Parts: sequence; structure tokens; C-alpha cells
Amino acid sequence: MCMVVILALSACKSKKEPSPAVQDFLKQLDGKTLDEARDILKEEDEKVGSFLKFMSNFKDEKPQHIKPEDEEEGTPFTPPDPTHLEDAYRLALSDVGFNQTYSLKFSVLEPDGPSLRSASVEDPEFIARELYFHDGSKKNEKLDLGESQHLASLQTVDSAVVDVTYRYPTKVTAVDLDNKHEKAGFKGAAIKLVKIKDNCVRVALEKEAIKGYLEMEAFNKDGKLLSRSSYQQGPDGDENLDDLLKSYQKAVQKLLRNLEKGSYKDVAALQKDVGDEMPDLTPFDNPKKGYVEAFFKGNVARVKMYFKDDTKSVTKTMVLHNNAPNYSGLARVQDPASGKFGFVSTATGQLVIPYSYEKLQTVTPWFFVTSDSKAVRNYRLDTASKKLVPVKGYVYDLTPELVKVAEGLESKYAVMKSSGELLLQPEWDNVSIDPATKLLFANKITEDGPLAGLTTIYDTNGKVITGPLRTLDNFSDGLLLVWDKAGKASFIDPQGKKAIDVSGYADIDPFSEGLAFVENQEGKYGFIDTKGRVAIPFEYASVTGFNLGLSLVTRKNGEVTEAALINSKGEQVVPFKESERVDTDDKGTARVYTLQNKKFDAWGKEKR
Repeated sequence: MCMVVILALSACKSKKEPSPAVQDFLKQLDGKTLDEARDILKEEDEKVGSFLKFMSNFKDEKPQHIKPEDEEEGTPFTPPDPTHLEDAYRLALSDVGFNQTYSLKFSVLEPDGPSLRSASVEDPEFIARELYFHDGSKKNEKLDLGESQHLASLQTVDSAVVDVTYRYPTKVTAVDLDNKHEKAGFKGAAIKLVKIKDNCVRVALEKEAIKGYLEMEAFNKDGKLLSRSSYQQGPDGDENLDDLLKSYQKAVQKLLRNLEKGSYKDVAALQKDVGDEMPDLTPFDNPKKGYVEAFFKGNVARVKMYFKDDTKSVTKTMVLHNNAPNYSGLARVQDPASGKFGFVSTATGQLVIPYSYEKLQTVTPWFFVTSDSKAVRNYRLDTASKKLVPVKGYVYDLTPELVKVAEGLESKYAVMKSSGELLLQPEWDNVSIDPATKLLFANKITEDGPLAGLTTIYDTNGKVITGPLRTLDNFSDGLLLVWDKAGKASFIDPQGKKAIDVSGYADIDPFSEGLAFVENQEGKYGFIDTKGRVAIPFEYASVTGFNLGLSLVTRKNGEVTEAALINSKGEQVVPFKESERVDTDDKGTARVYTLQNKKFDAWGKEKR
């Protein structure tokens, strides 16, 4: 299990001065009332509590000697290519939006998106500067979305103009350490091998070294690269990371108690106390000294440390949209004292539905679920009566205003609107939402007369777009691969009209990056474009769909199988060569190709 905890340590000062993280926290209190400051402190208490809860999931690993036959080989670290990292960030940001969550008198905007969650890149910095609310109003406010700063409003934010900054290394330096070479330097900063025992390694880093640290590799005495089992990064000299969080939380809770006692005449007095009471060491400052400790599936003889020698910073302005906007007028909030949930008005901030629900989870802005050892209960928010109305069955989100619902695990699905009306009757084995078009795919998997295995496509108003037909995928490049009842294949557009007739091909794949592979009647594979024209000739024994502009293809040379990587023009990026085994693993920037007894990354660069 890989565990990464980055906590920072400020240098001790003879004269107390708030750490950078505390100074940023103090700025949040500027211009606030004492009531607003209380809510900010409560949010901070909850945030630190969630970190502590996360930390409790991990147990400290102890050094152990591993038998040579039990050692496991690891995957080499490949320094990232700057051009590839540009592609990686472009993909990570391609579908990013934000989620808006609520607390008393405040809301938080957090960047989120499928590609961002799966990206193998560091999190970008998101700074909002313009917010556009659902009521038509606009607000110019600098808000760090990555730090989950509070927005002093419960109004629904439809979109935000955001400056996104990401940084990546353009040059990487490697440093080797072992028991005979325990010390090294990086840009004038010390690197010291503190411990190397059995499967455990600990390295102390200072200043530029901790700031530029990228990765650690470990090798046994025979030079075998070892697989890593766990990992943590933290402030130098602090063995117990929980203590740093606990001391910070203790200070926050003391300030809250003082507020409840009426100890402060204004926010300025509270701010002075925040600066005095907060610890010098906080979990949220950039480190000046730190360490990296890791455990490996083998006995370590030496390590190699990688550091960012030069970096490039890129800032882009983007418009992010709310992933699931809440237009109900009511927002779920939690009572910090009891832990129970209720609802406040997003217009007035007043509590409308009392704190009476435990473990209430949001499915959509209108639907909610609770669960305990006895039962799972589903509810619909009735905004007219301002009550949670029980829903008979289990609910699953489709869109912000639609859910699919089934009374039991073996029951048929219906689609329910936020009003409680049924958009589709309970007659479907499954209902899904197409990510690109937001059309509903309602299908029947089990044997049920003439519709067995077929899908009917609806819009979100319940209108039939097309069907029944058979499909196994979603829309890509604006087209969907389908088969009619007679088994004839075609690609259709989002209006349900036939765009390409591919019934003459033996094997067809959905479009990927503007191309779809098809097999002709002679058993050869090629690619067609979105107009149905042959883009890459039929000359391959097998192919894969395009990923970042590459496809793994094979051909027969007598009895020998040869493999290559080609681009979207059919040009060979990795030329044909005999390959006993071909394989692809993962997708996007994480794709790895296996061919010619080698491994290549998503861009066709050999992994060493």
C-alpha cells in the first residue's frame, strides 16, 4: 500500500511569528463578523478531523528482513518528458469542473473531473477570480479552490473563471546513496541517508532537495530493482505525524471555546489570539527540512533519488462549470456538535430542516441516502413541504435532477425526476447516462421477448431518440456504434440518425481520437474516419484503438508475428519487429505497451 503524507515544518524562531499557513488563515478572517469567524474555525476543525481520520487507516510498517526468494522486482522510474507532460496536463484538464459543497453560511468549490482524478500528474493550482451565480449575479473574488477556501455564500455557482497553474520538471537529476556514500547535495542542500536496514530506507532532505524531490528507487545487493510496499514524506525530526495534526486541532478547538465564552470583542482580537495560539509547526506549511521513508519488498543495499533540477510553470485561464448544480434552494449541512444533518436555505442561510438525520449522504441535490446496521433508507427532498420524503427502493444518480430507482436488487429500474414523478417506468434491467450527450440508455439484459439484450435511448425529458437496438458503448467522437434487430451494424449521431453504414465489416470498434478500426472480409484490419472513409489501409492482423495518437498493430511474416506502434497517419513510430508477446495496459497517459520484449510508454518511448 502506498501512503503519501506531505506535512511541513517551520523553523523555530526566537520571536514568535505566525507560519505562512497561519498567516493565510488569518487573511480568511479579514472583514468577517465573529459569527462568520466561528463558522470558519468550525470548518477548519472538521478539515483537520478528516485528515486525522484518514491517517488512522494506516499502520506503521516495521523493518523486516525478506528472504531473497520473496523479493519482488519493481518498475523503473522514467523521468517524464516535458512534451509528454504538456499532453498529460491538457488531458487532465480536458473535462474538469467543480463540486460545490455546503456548510453553515459557507460553501466550498472543489475542482473535480474524471480525467483529473485519473491523471498521473501533480495537482494543478486553481485560483478563481470571477464567480457567476445561478441568479445572474457575478462576484469578483480571489479563491484558492485547491485549498478549499470558503465562499461566504450558499448561492449556487454555475461557473467560475479560473487561473490554472501547473509546474513540471524540464530537467531531472539523480543521486545515488548507500552505506559507503551516505551524503550528497542538490543545489546546495544536504541529502543524507539516515537509515538503510533490511527493507527500510529513510533519507533526510533540506531546502531545495525536499522542494525538488520526485522519486526514490531501491536496489538489492545484486542490483535488482525492488518493488515498494509503503511510503511517507514528512517534516524532519517529527516521528509521529498525528501529533502535528492534533496540536493544530487542539489550538483551533481552544479558540472556538473562547469564542463561545465571548472572550473577543471583535475579529481583530480573535486574530491576535490565533497568531498567539497556533503552533509554530503546522500541517499546512511548505517544508524547509523533511524526510522520505519507504519500505520495499526486498532487502535494500542502495537507493537512487530523483530531483527536479529545472521546472516550467504554465498558467492558463479556464471557465469551469458546476458538475452537479444545486437548484433545489436547500443545501445539506452537518451540525458540528451532534454530527447530524439538516438543510439550510441557500437564499437566507437559515436552518429549514432540523438536524435529525445521521450519516446522510448526497446522491443528487434532490436525493439522499442513510445507512446503518439495520437498513438503507433513501429520501427525496420535497422543496414544497421542506421535508425529506422516503423513497421506496434504492436510488442511484444519473443527472443532478434524475435518479434511477429499484425496489430491490432483483427489481427493474425506473427513472425518477426531482419532483417524484417517474420519467421511465420500472421495466429496465439497467439505465445509464451517456457522458458526452447526456442521453439515457435504458436496456434489457435478461430474456424478455423481442427486447432481450436491446437498448432504447431517451433524452432527459423522456422522449425516445432511437431504439430498440444493441450497443455496448457510449458516444465517442459524436458517434455511437449500434446493431439493429437484424444484426446490421452502423454508427448513429446523437439525434439517432444513421451516419455510417458499417454492416459490410466483420469486426468494428467504437471511434477513438477520430478513427475506428474495422476488419474487412479478408480478415485484415484497418481504420476508418468519422465520415466512413478508409484512413489507414487494411494490412494488419490485429490493432488497438488509438490512445494519444498511437495504436499497437501486428502483422504476419510467414509464421512469425511482428508488432509495431503506428500513428494516426499509419506511420511507424516503433518499426515492425518480431514479437512473441504483445499487450496493452491502462489508458491515457498511463498506457504501457508491451512488444518486441520491451515496454513502451503512452508516447512510444521505451521504458528503461
